[in-house]
Amino acid sequence: MLDTLLLGFNPKARPLYLEIARCIENAILKGQLAYQDKLPAHRTLASEIGSSAVTVRQAYQELESKALLSSGVGKGTFVSFNVNLSAGIKGRTQNEFNLSLVTPLNGPLLKPISAQLSALANADLSAYCDYEADAGNPEQLAILHQWLQAQGIDCEQSQVIACHDAQHALLVAVLACTQVGDRVAVESLCYPGILSVLRQTGRIPVPVALDEQGLVPNSLERLHEKQTIRALMLVASCQNPTGTVMPNQRREQLAKVVKRCAIQVIDDDIYGFLAAEEIKPFFHFAPQQSIYLTSLSKCISPSLRLGLLVVPKSSSDDYINLVRTTVWLPSPLLMQLACQLISSGAVAKITQWQKRQALARQNLAKNILRELEFVNQYQAEHSAYHLWLYLPHGWTSQAFLEVMLSHHIHLSGEQHFSVEGEQRPAVRISLMATQSLSDLKHALGLIRDVLLRRT
Repeated sequence: MLDTLLLGFNPKARPLYLEIARCIENAILKGQLAYQDKLPAHRTLASEIGSSAVTVRQAYQELESKALLSSGVGKGTFVSFNVNLSAGIKGRTQNEFNLSLVTPLNGPLLKPISAQLSALANADLSAYCDYEADAGNPEQLAILHQWLQAQGIDCEQSQVIACHDAQHALLVAVLACTQVGDRVAVESLCYPGILSVLRQTGRIPVPVALDEQGLVPNSLERLHEKQTIRALMLVASCQNPTGTVMPNQRREQLAKVVKRCAIQVIDDDIYGFLAAEEIKPFFHFAPQQSIYLTSLSKCISPSLRLGLLVVPKSSSDDYINLVRTTVWLPSPLLMQLACQLISSGAVAKITQWQKRQALARQNLAKNILRELEFVNQYQAEHSAYHLWLYLPHGWTSQAFLEVMLSHHIHLSGEQHFSVEGEQRPAVRISLMATQSLSDLKHALGLIRDVLLRRT
């Protein structure tokens, strides 16, 4: 047992009792020490590692405070945390629940896509099987322009740039409005794909503080005063990962800041359709300072790879050239499928259906998690695809992720989204990643039960 107990032990670590506690905690959470296993006496373990019984006692007490160990006078110290919570839970561990991916449901999607694919198969495809003009097929761009206008984006068709997908649109926007070495402001917790684009292209991400309403405008302005900020990457609606929605008043405040500081904003609005109807895209408040970005991958399906940018009139040619340089052109066939789904009304219907499903799942999560004393310690828009759950005292996100993984539940911890420095332990839970409500209910119940055993 001692080999298992002290796996990875560093005798030079200080304070030593925390290093001992860390090793034992890892052994418990990985199942190497089972429920009710008896630990060595204080003096026995102290002799083994060349320490004192007092230090070992401190380590055991630290783990007792986390409900991992329990002890009794004359009985010894035992593992009190059961990774296999119950026989009922064991019976379900063959199921995989990947709640780390934020994705829409595919319920009403398959029939409309099948119908439009059949229509494509019976049409003259020659118009979609060749290279397009630089700006793309005018008829397709007209449909996409009308769809954007229906989302509240006031722009001209010449400003609409079609990209391969949202990630490609993000890359094009960054390359167009910044240069190597520029500082680009990002939310202190943000989508990792943003950080990847910035770092791979030689830009410097600079974290900006968040609160319960999203990015804090005054924090951005103070940063700009110390070091010039060239651009801002903003996810104002259903922010990833925290789930916050920036109110219109905060958007107005932020618009004033970016205008004063001459900061270009990349307004990533792929979750904008999930916000309340009165919430306007940030682009509405600062159209001259903004590049608008959206796609169909979150409101319809990840398989519909099409990203859209709305760019300044004066620089549309630069964006077209960047699309050419990076992917040459998005697939005309896929663009036609997207346009047919839009024109048929399927996109509008599916989008509203996704929003209703997200609302139902948020309500389910609220009902299940309300048993936790810290239920108010999570953030989510009422119809967001995900929620952000802060962990109670005694948990690290890594330890929690490992325990949940032992139950075949995949989550994402705060370190996955942190720009720099330590953040409060938390996990993002995707509520749309399971097709059935019963599976989601089961997964959320497991999350609740694990946390209740530690709180």
